Amino acid sequence: MIGTMTGLSMLSTSAGRWAVPPASAVWVPPYLAHEFRSYGPFHGWSVYIAQSACRALPDRPQLLSTSPLLREAILRAALWPVAEYLTAQQAHIAQVILDEIANSPREEFCLPMPSDPRLLAVAEAILKNPSARESMSAYAEQVSLSERTFSRWYKAQTGFSFRVWQARARILQAIEWLTEGRPVTTVAFDLGYETVSSFIEVFKTHVGMTPGRFAAVVGGGQP
Repeated sequence: MIGTMTGLSMLSTSAGRWAVPPASAVWVPPYLAHEFRSYGPFHGWSVYIAQSACRALPDRPQLLSTSPLLREAILRAALWPVAEYLTAQQAHIAQVILDEIANSPREEFCLPMPSDPRLLAVAEAILKNPSARESMSAYAEQVSLSERTFSRWYKAQTGFSFRVWQARARILQAIEWLTEGRPVTTVAFDLGYETVSSFIEVFKTHVGMTPGRFAAVVGGGQP
């Protein structure tokens, strides 16, 4: 599991992408190939858990809201010297960490990727150029699918309609740019929004706060 204290990090797997803001963590199951990147000034932590102890933990990546108890238990564990076995006290703290991971509130902002190669190619093209405004029918035509089939498959494989998925892809890019310190106005227009207010509304819908407040949080300010 990888946690963020300040700054922003991003987990990417073949199944999707997860933005990890401050006071959050992302759980990664054992042996899952993944890429992890941080943006801007970053301070975080990681916990490695033996596969035998993961039976009660999620079998896919999960974005978690970390509790003060979980963070303090992890900081305590980080001070342990390397040893073959845990002491009785360390074992209790390790169990607290496992229990807190299993019971931490799940956060919902992620970007699942479609599994069909044709839809995946569209998704990757959008991630490379999230400001593009091509219609769904144009994308469907590019991959030789009817618009109806394209729409149905996209929803079935990602859990989101194509339009909602596309909006979330733009917000994911906005999160990166805001973390780098770009002004809200610049981000809005670079992503192709006609007005700053429309960008703010979409961002707040998906992230739960305005882009200005988000930028303050990832920069170490108060929410």
